[in-house]
Amino acid sequence: MTDLNSYLESLQMEITFAPFDVTGRARITQLVNKSNQFNLTTRRYSEPQIAALEKDAALTLQIRLKDAFGDNGMISVIICRALEQRKWEIDTWLMSCRVLGRGVEQMALREMLQHARQGGVEQLIGIYIPTQRNRLVADHYARLGFTLIEEAPDGTTKWALPASAQIDEAPMAVRHVGFDLIAV
Repeated sequence: MTDLNSYLESLQMEITFAPFDVTGRARITQLVNKSNQFNLTTRRYSEPQIAALEKDAALTLQIRLKDAFGDNGMISVIICRALEQRKWEIDTWLMSCRVLGRGVEQMALREMLQHARQGGVEQLIGIYIPTQRNRLVADHYARLGFTLIEEAPDGTTKWALPASAQIDEAPMAVRHVGFDLIAV
């Protein structure tokens, strides 16, 4: 295999997107409270708070990944909150480091954008709150095409991306569980 896409295709990946639910709640809570390196805000939530987000957040995603070698399980958690003026803020975005570089980030963003457009949202706002352990993702939003709109003295950055943005697909099959989705 001479290129990354060929390698990724050979992994025969399948990504599954689902909203938060009772079945995944304990694992979601565990990931939210223990993930540090690929965690853009490192916000922490209790299990009752996660349960409340199932009803109150604009979008919740639990993301699972399988490949030719096995089931990686739940590898990412995303929480989006509605803001004024047809905007969503990405409150929480965390991911297992073991699947970095496989296109999961771009597929997760495609999924968020699809839901945002379906909900009449015009813009996604991403927040990066720096910590000693999450420097790995300091340029995450820039790599995905977001525009820097604000930087605080403590290094916290705010990024924007139009919901109309088109993100390339990664070589993986996509499954949806628990959503009524429109086609992209």
